[in-house]
Formats: sequence, structure tokens, C-alpha cells
Amino acid sequence: MDKKSIITEGKTLEEAIKNGLELLNMEVDDVDVKVLEEGKSFFGILKKNFKVKLTEKIIKYEKNDVLENENENGRFELDHQEGNDCLLIMPSKGVGKPVTAEEIILGLEKKEITNIDIDKLKSSLKENKFLSINIKDLEISNPVDAKVEIEIAKDEMKAYMTILPPKGGRMIVKEDIESILKNYHIEYGIDKDLINEIISEKKYNQRHVIATGKSPVNGQDGTIKYYFNTDTKIKPEIDQDGKVDYKELNIVQCVKKGDNIAEKVMPTDGIDGMTITGKVLKAKSGKTIRFKKGKNVVETEDGLKLIADVAGQAKLVNDKVEVLQVYEVNGNVDHSTGNIYFVGNVIIRGNVRSGFKIECSEDIEVHGVVEGATIIANGNIVLHKGIHGQNVGKLISKKDIVSKYMESCYAQADGSINAEVIMHCHLKSKESIRATGKKGLIVGGEIRANMEVNAKCIGSPMATVTKLEVGIDPEIKERYESLKQELEMLYKNKDNVRKAIELLTKISKNTELSKEKQEILIKSKSTKKYLNQKIESVNKALIDLQNILQDLSSGRINSSSIIHPGVRMAIGNSVYYVRDDIQCSTILREDGEIKIVPYLGK
Repeated sequence: MDKKSIITEGKTLEEAIKNGLELLNMEVDDVDVKVLEEGKSFFGILKKNFKVKLTEKIIKYEKNDVLENENENGRFELDHQEGNDCLLIMPSKGVGKPVTAEEIILGLEKKEITNIDIDKLKSSLKENKFLSINIKDLEISNPVDAKVEIEIAKDEMKAYMTILPPKGGRMIVKEDIESILKNYHIEYGIDKDLINEIISEKKYNQRHVIATGKSPVNGQDGTIKYYFNTDTKIKPEIDQDGKVDYKELNIVQCVKKGDNIAEKVMPTDGIDGMTITGKVLKAKSGKTIRFKKGKNVVETEDGLKLIADVAGQAKLVNDKVEVLQVYEVNGNVDHSTGNIYFVGNVIIRGNVRSGFKIECSEDIEVHGVVEGATIIANGNIVLHKGIHGQNVGKLISKKDIVSKYMESCYAQADGSINAEVIMHCHLKSKESIRATGKKGLIVGGEIRANMEVNAKCIGSPMATVTKLEVGIDPEIKERYESLKQELEMLYKNKDNVRKAIELLTKISKNTELSKEKQEILIKSKSTKKYLNQKIESVNKALIDLQNILQDLSSGRINSSSIIHPGVRMAIGNSVYYVRDDIQCSTILREDGEIKIVPYLGK
């Protein structure tokens, strides 16, 4: 079959193709188009028409192909014709989708044609028909180069850069940015690698930190180095065998006259910073510290050291370095020494006999045995062997109490109480009570701690009555018990007064009371009124304390081995009586009830 062809002309390429299609009575998809001559114009006057040759396509259709071609999406091609790039746009057919300007722009960019004016292209695509458009006709008429926006923080510690993409113009290069930064006086902390990355990867419309200043580093203030332990908290060490070494606590740190006990560490200079514009940010140098001298210390001529002026104990008291003189007894405290009252620390190398008293403003350390004596300290009490109190011995400390063993004594500490064995004692602590070491035994007596009680074994197989209370301030508990006793006595007195008033009133109905009995009646009525007021006051105080006690429930009891029957455990206002052995457990209070859980440790 011969192919039909025709050569036609037109003022535009589209007009030339349209003329040929009308003469052939065909659609654009039925012919091949070849541009023979391009139209030319000079100064807006047409001098030469477009000349094209249309040649009929011979296509063999199968049955399914006919159906497929009835519905076809629009498409585009880039054709190079006589030195010019032309965009050929094929219309869609049937329910096919026309090609979009965005699809065309994306396809052209892949061929490195980037300066296309999308508005012009969209205008050309308004009608779904065949188009042949010279690429030059779609180029942006007024190309715009890429732009750089620079933002500098108020403190000049950061610079931000944003690159706006070009529109038909040239892209920013590294040299351009270097010149721009120079104009902004940005010269320090420039991230050149990031700038190169932004340019190479064309990261448009993204704000990046491209320069960062350096903050000044202030110098460190001077400090004081102490040549003695300033931590006065007693922490007995337990070896791998569970043995507590009570001999090496070194609670009293003795120094000799002339010993260096403190030294100044000089301050350091600061390191200056720099803004991105090259301004120096001055750093502050550290401040020199001054010694706070207490008793019995002197400062060296250069002012860098503190020297002990007497032999004694080095200690930090309210930030002041002092050397406290120690009262030391090489033997026993008995009739040879009498009671001891001392402002400072006391060390007893021997025993403290029954009936004697030691009271001091600091720590007391006893290397022997304390019998039925009284020891009172504003500091710690350390008993290397222990106390056999014979039910009259007392230990009272404003800090911690540490003892090898404690038997039949009363002890009260604002801090913790630590011993290996605690037997038939009445102990009170505002912190914790611990029975540590190999035995770790608490048996008999009353143990009260605000925070917790820790032991291996509590009670005995013979069901020895042992009372433990935690999660409560012992002072509040004592106050509560005292008020209960007072209230009981008030009610008893009120009942006696009531009986007296009733008796005298009954007698007065039958005979006139004597003057003495009248005074007793008047006084009894006044006493009743006072007792009613007092009972009301005590009841109110009891209710307030009871509310406080009900809120206290954070304490707990830890036993790493066993708790025997006969032990009474109270946490806050909840009570639990042990009737069967409890193995390796922690006892705590939740939701108002005492609970036994697996051992949680100390």
C-alpha cells in the first residue's frame, strides 16, 4: 500500500502541520512530520514560512491494539530539528491523561534543560492537542541567578545561610560565598565542608549554620586541699568474710604540732572566646580562695598553707579548719578519773565502769567495754568492743553510734546505730539501725528507726519478744505515748472529781454543808472545768499526732536470713505479728497494709 505524503507551508510550524493534516484528512498520530524549512522573521516582519512534509504512517492493528489505542495518555518527546531543540507534545486519547507541565519540566531537567518558564509551558498545554514548541520559546525571558541569604545571630555566635535556587540563571559557586561572607565580616568558625556540600548537593531553601563562634571558658576558682578526712560520717567497712573492723575507724584524726593540714590550690586563667566576626570574648579568671582559720592553726607567710599550732584532732567546723585538742585517757574511766566533761574529742583506751558519765562537744571513742555508764556526745560515739549496759547504760549521740555489740542498754542517735549484735536493748534512731557482720543479730528489746532496720537474724527460735518499729520518728512516737498516758490520768482524775461532786451535792440536799465542804465542792467544780478543757486539748494533740503517724509509711525492715516468731513489726500505724519463720525477706507498707516481699537488700 502506497503511503500518502504532502508538503505544506504555514506562518508557524503548527499552522503548516495543521494545513497538511486537513489536506490528508488525517490526525497528527497518523503521520510522520518532517520540518523542511524553518520560518524566519526580521524586526517582527515574516520573511519566510515554515515548510513541513507529512507522510502517512502504515500501522497494522490487531484487535486488542485498536482498543488500547482508543485510550492513551499524553506524552512528549524532545526532537532536534535543524539545529534547534523542539518539544513535541502528543495529546491524550479517550480516558487517557494529558501530560502535565510538571512531568515535562522533570523530564527536561534530566536532560539538563533547566531554565524553562513553567507558566509559559502551562499556557501552551491548555488545549489537549498536538504541539511542536521550540525550546527557546519556553526559556525564561529574564533569568534569575541563585541568591544567598545570610543571617547573623544577635550575639554574633552563629551565622545561618540559605540558598535560593536560580531561575534560568547561574548557580552560586564557592568563590561567591567566600566574597559574601567577607562582606558580612564573617571570618571565624566557618564550616567550609558544609558550604561545599550545600553547593554540590543543591540544598535549596534550607537554613544551615555555616559559622559558629567559640564561647569563652572561665577559669576555675581556687580550692582548698585538706590533708585530713573532712567526711565525719562513720562508715564501718565489712570484709569478704562479713567481719567489721571496729579498730580502724579513725574517727579522731590526730595531727602533730607543725603538720601541714590544708593547702590552697591556685585558680586558673580563663580561655578567651571569639565571635564569628572576629571579636574577642574575654574570659573571667578564677577567684582566689581565702582560708577560714579556726582554733589552733596558723597560716604560712606565703599564705598558701595552714599549719597545726598544737597537737590534736584536725577537723572542719563550719568551713573553718581547726585543731581540736583531744582528751585521752590511757586507762579506765572509774574513780581514778571521775566523770568527764570536755569541749572537744574524748578517747578512752580502757573501759568505762558502771555509774560513770562522759559528756563532750565532739566525738567519743572507747577502746574497751562500756558497762552501766552514760555517754553523751554532740558528735559520734564509737565503741570498739561494745556495751553491756546492765539495763542502766545509756548512749546518746547527735550523730552516729557504732559498737561491736550492744546488750541491755538504752541508745539514742540522731544519725544511724550500727552493731554486730543487739540484744535486749531499747534503741532509737532518726535514720537506720543495722546489725551487720557475721552474726547480724537483733533479739529482744525495742528497736525504733525512722527509716529502716537491717539485720541477718531477728528474734530467736525461743520466740523471744522483739519489737521493731520503722517509718516513724521516735520522738513523735514517744510524744504520742506520753499524751495517751496523760489522757488516761486526766480521765481518772475527772472521774474522782465527778464522784466527789455527786457525793457533796447529795449531802447538801439533806443538810447544810460545812464551810470547809462548800469550799471543796466549789474547788471540785472548778477542777472539773479545768480537766474538761485539758482533756479537749490533749485529745486534739493526739489526733494531730495520729494523723502524722498514719502518713508515715516509707520505712522498711530487711532480714537477709530469718525472722523468728515472737517478733512484732510496726510500720507507721500498721502492725504485724510473726507467727512462723520468715526467710530472707523485706517487710514494707503499701496501701495501709504490711507486706512481705523477697529480700531487697540494704
